[in-house]
Amino acid sequence: MGKASALTNSKAVSVSDARIEAALDAGDPDIGTLWELCMLFEFDREETADGIAKWLGPAEGLRILDCACGSGFPALELIRRGYDITCTDGSELMLTHFRRNAGIEGLDVRPERVLWEDLPRRYAEGFDVVMNRGGGNYIYAGAWDDEGLADQATMAEAIGQWVACVRPGGRFYVDITRAADLERREDQSVVHPTLLIGQHTVDIAETISIDRSTGIRTWSSSLTLDGATWEFQRRSRYLRHDQLVDILKGCGLTDVRKTPVAGEYYDIYTGVRS
Repeated sequence: MGKASALTNSKAVSVSDARIEAALDAGDPDIGTLWELCMLFEFDREETADGIAKWLGPAEGLRILDCACGSGFPALELIRRGYDITCTDGSELMLTHFRRNAGIEGLDVRPERVLWEDLPRRYAEGFDVVMNRGGGNYIYAGAWDDEGLADQATMAEAIGQWVACVRPGGRFYVDITRAADLERREDQSVVHPTLLIGQHTVDIAETISIDRSTGIRTWSSSLTLDGATWEFQRRSRYLRHDQLVDILKGCGLTDVRKTPVAGEYYDIYTGVRS
């Protein structure tokens, strides 16, 4: 990802990152802009892409579907390494960020807007590997853009739609919030250091809370850009690791396991389609 360095005698951090700078230059920030900024604190793009590439193995002949490609990380990094990746996402807003980022990287990649429910009709058993990562985004199944709520059955249905695109014997890759964070009883709140990105000054504060009586997880964020503040909130039903494993096995995956991948911020589970 972009290189960050603390400024002398200041709490601000200077960041050099063409993708994020372009997002900030594009106008009022949206949830995609916030997503890009939050990833700055969680990932080094190249390190993560290297870790995933090691798990994937040689690129030659490997057909990969990233069915929640978002703004392009890590698909763009992997494509640059020679991997054949079909990129889809259900959010046109996120794909706007993807297309801009692909242009910045000089990559002729054309992602498509495909809803998860339509994936099996287009790509049934079509890929050697299907990946879905981004903080366990199945918890927002069908509800990312409208800030709604998906229940566990909807999450399982979404995951089943991704698995349907894996060829028999192919592999599946998905992430989930780290177990220790899911078990927290108190809210997780963080105020990130001030960022200086191009001509912009950015401040971000986040709180993640889980109401165990309702099973609702709330991610609330405040993004201040050049003195103006935007508030964002996404709610979801939280999912435990054992529940995810049960869903994966129920979708016909075998050898389901927690897999260490260098550079990943969240926990990774993988499986093989029988």
